[in-house]
Amino acid sequence: MQTNHSRRSFLKTGSVGVIGGALGLATATAVANPSAKKSDAATPAILGGPPAHKGGWPKWPHWENADDPQIAEVMKRGVWSRAKLVTEFEEKWAKLVGNKHALAVVNGTNALSASFMELDVGPGDEVIMSPYTFSASIFGILYQKAIPVFADIDPTTYQVDPEKIRAKITPRTKAILPVHICGFPSDMEAIMKIAQQHNLFVVEDACQAHLSSIRGRKMGSYGHAGCFSFQTSKIMPIGEGGAITTDDADFKDRLYSYHNYGYASNIAPGTYASTIHSFRLGNKIRMAEYQAAIGLVQLKRLEAQHRTRNENGNWVREKLAEIPGIKPVRLYDGVDSVSYYMCPFIYDAQAFQGLSRDKFVKALAAEGVSVTGGYPNDPLYSQGVMRATLASRAYRKLYPAAELDFEKYKERNHCPKLIETFQTSVWLSSTGMFLGSRQDMADIVAAVWKISKNAEKIKKA
Repeated sequence: MQTNHSRRSFLKTGSVGVIGGALGLATATAVANPSAKKSDAATPAILGGPPAHKGGWPKWPHWENADDPQIAEVMKRGVWSRAKLVTEFEEKWAKLVGNKHALAVVNGTNALSASFMELDVGPGDEVIMSPYTFSASIFGILYQKAIPVFADIDPTTYQVDPEKIRAKITPRTKAILPVHICGFPSDMEAIMKIAQQHNLFVVEDACQAHLSSIRGRKMGSYGHAGCFSFQTSKIMPIGEGGAITTDDADFKDRLYSYHNYGYASNIAPGTYASTIHSFRLGNKIRMAEYQAAIGLVQLKRLEAQHRTRNENGNWVREKLAEIPGIKPVRLYDGVDSVSYYMCPFIYDAQAFQGLSRDKFVKALAAEGVSVTGGYPNDPLYSQGVMRATLASRAYRKLYPAAELDFEKYKERNHCPKLIETFQTSVWLSSTGMFLGSRQDMADIVAAVWKISKNAEKIKKA
């Protein structure tokens, strides 16, 4: 892993403060001023020139040979089902996030689903949520036969707009599901005020927001439940895995029972006797010991990796903001730490001589930068999963036909700011990339400058 850059603290306002060190200062000057580097106007890689970044990026997920014995020990011991290592992982994860309890499960999707299975949300209820997310976010709502209601985003932050949430509340509203997309915190202070005023549950989808925080309080610790993913691409990779954090001991006990066949919460996984039986509807979504062993290894370096990403992400955002047509996603007041699962920005094609967003992304990728256009232009409320759910026999028994009309459902949930964002979003894939050096970060910014200076040529080509 490359870490040859300053770990000096940055201003906690979403932009970096004064950068110390000869390397940082020299790079900042060169990148901020396009005339300071002749390579800024060099031939773009997509047109045959050399890429702005010629080396590789830190490998992700990261593993070291020194980690192997800890996993080998677990495998040799022969206790592979949930046991003491899972419990140790849960205790450490709860402490790190800032909650009293944590339950480890097989993946983030099941963390979200289990949370709704154990909350008082069911048929006839509505859950207001962010539309800028992946389908896994809504499964738990649908399993409970409730209705997802989508509130539009603030296009400058990519997060669900609290005022749009407020406008969507009805007597049927039971919960709010904010999604900290790209690892950027939603406005949790405003969302929690709304929830308290209307006595609503809050389930945080923090699957991309490990260690992101507002005024020192981490995402996942605000709501009744905080849900995390440890899938391979995530900030804390295990391969597959997830966790639910909460301060509610009774809720945690119900979750524990649910994840272990519906047994009483004092029954250890793997226990079987004629007197033990499921007393409630449950599932089997327990984390295994070898998953927890990997997680405990990854926890040892998570905070250091987070600091590196946060510093690099803040620096890149500040420098990209100096390029005409590039507008980094805004942070809410009080945000002092971002996971940078992705580093998104808003692209203005007009400032790039009409070069389309998709062509810009291709040109940037050719420069050696890991980049995408974000989620495809297909909001959840218009996807097949909602069409099939509303047409299902269960929903037809529970809801009036007018409420299940798919075309009308799409109209009620239309989010114009989300659609606008689909057309202008650019995501730097920063999980591994932002563990690079400050010079690596400068290469990213230089690549965007290069495209900016040659946008007309790229467009015509």
